[in-house]
Amino acid sequence: MTILSRLSLNAKTGILVAATALVVAYVRTFFQYGSYGWESIGAFLISWFIHYLGAWLFVAISGAFISKVAPIFLGTESRRQELSSSELLVYVSLVVLVAAIVMFLLAHWPASGIYDE
Repeated sequence: MTILSRLSLNAKTGILVAATALVVAYVRTFFQYGSYGWESIGAFLISWFIHYLGAWLFVAISGAFISKVAPIFLGTESRRQELSSSELLVYVSLVVLVAAIVMFLLAHWPASGIYDE
């Protein structure tokens, strides 16, 4: 039995959004400043917390938009499984996490030109 299997879905969602915010803060710092470091632990924690709030806001707005607009594109007659808010948060958080990782990998791809002086 793993540690994650003992946690509730809400706890897992919170951990996922926190990890997503950490990755987004890391990638954004690289794109904005061209380095991976922060000036202090306090600057890191403030940056992470701001990105944590931003990730929650983005996930909540995206989840609300998806839940309202998806039936229009899928058709009202189509039978679809209703997602709980926690499940929707997990799916949107995973998309944001994957997007941040892809941006990080593309920025370090040799053909990206980032290393040109």
